[in-house]
Amino acid sequence: MGNLMNTRLWTGMIILLFVTSSISFNVSSEQHDLTDSMLNTSSTLGQAESSYIIQWQKNYGTSQEGGRYQGPQPIGDCDNDGENEWLLAGRDGRIDIMEWNNDAQTYESSAVLHSPFYFFFLLRERQTEESPPCAGGFAIGDLTGDGENEIAATWYSAVYKYIAGSYRLIGFNSWIFRNHGGNGDCFIGDCDNDGQNELIMSGGGGTYENQVPEIVVHKWNGWRMQMVASYDHPGPGYAYMAGVGDPDNDGDNEITVGITNYGNGPNDYNRLLVLDWNPQTETFDETVLMETSGWEEAPFGGWCEDSDADGIDEIHFGYASPRVTIFDWDGNSYFMKYDKIWPGEGWLIESLNVGDVDNDGFQEVCAATDIVHILEWNGTTYVEEACINETHGDLAVCNIGDLDNDGKNEMNVAPVFVDRDEEYISWVFEYVES
Repeated sequence: MGNLMNTRLWTGMIILLFVTSSISFNVSSEQHDLTDSMLNTSSTLGQAESSYIIQWQKNYGTSQEGGRYQGPQPIGDCDNDGENEWLLAGRDGRIDIMEWNNDAQTYESSAVLHSPFYFFFLLRERQTEESPPCAGGFAIGDLTGDGENEIAATWYSAVYKYIAGSYRLIGFNSWIFRNHGGNGDCFIGDCDNDGQNELIMSGGGGTYENQVPEIVVHKWNGWRMQMVASYDHPGPGYAYMAGVGDPDNDGDNEITVGITNYGNGPNDYNRLLVLDWNPQTETFDETVLMETSGWEEAPFGGWCEDSDADGIDEIHFGYASPRVTIFDWDGNSYFMKYDKIWPGEGWLIESLNVGDVDNDGFQEVCAATDIVHILEWNGTTYVEEACINETHGDLAVCNIGDLDNDGKNEMNVAPVFVDRDEEYISWVFEYVES
């Protein structure tokens, strides 16, 4: 990130950045069997007469390489065979493409992606002991407009496509890293409402003289990823995550993002924003949802999902404290609909998601600190209907989707940090009737 941030912000960003500062060129599709186990241990529940059981887990041991990173869209049909896969990545310099093996009744890694120029970084590692880059963020979606899905990753805005039996790198753009910036996450969505998805990169950094925007938008131009738009908040800042949706119900998508400038003295701020593309000026118009200060109030997320079943997306934010806020549209402006803090629990950061995790036909908000809080709208507010407390660490991963293609959703949860001598574990929970 260069020398843009002072020591405190730099430390915070190194801890949570989930970014890479490298270039690459290689995809490995080797088979890689993960050590996993099928468990039927019931979770601790709240009021619900039901249970969440561990369908699968992988133990990475106590090494920091075991920390898992969150991708905002890690579940989908990335090989276009009609069934879902899911992406699993962290501080080990790889993205595992996980698939359900129905015969073995477990998840297996069917392929592994590495950054562009991966072998170059392996050679560098021999001389400098600097490991190949990790993918801080990753997503599945249709970026090329051909009706088929691709995989995007934050290491140089890389895009991979499944072609002739393997995943191949079809494009990347190193502009962010060439300008000494960092990239915390990426999101696939149509943020300029032209009918084609873009790759929305969140991050920032650079130097005081040459700052990198917090939002950088890339589009597939037919043969490569091209930078087509950006949003640069005044002064230094960083955006860990961003989302895309239609929270103001105007028929057009917006970008929702939190920007932190923690550590810059009197200019210290955190701002939660909605960015609306203006086709006349070809820039983003901003709406400020809320301002906070201090590292504990640094925002993550911007998940746009309809969590109260009113047909309109709400905006969901996590923080570097065990807090979640939800914003809604009243027809004229945004307002805070829900604000919850779990004192004494782990960081919430990126481990926030919305989906029908208990398959009852209603969306739940799942907010994971060191445990997982499962919230559902009751017509007046969000109430905790269940709680999974078998997890530990600062849970940066909380993904909801049909991982095993049984027509029901599961939830993947994993920590990015654990206490000394604790083990890094990635869990998949499924809901079962009592």
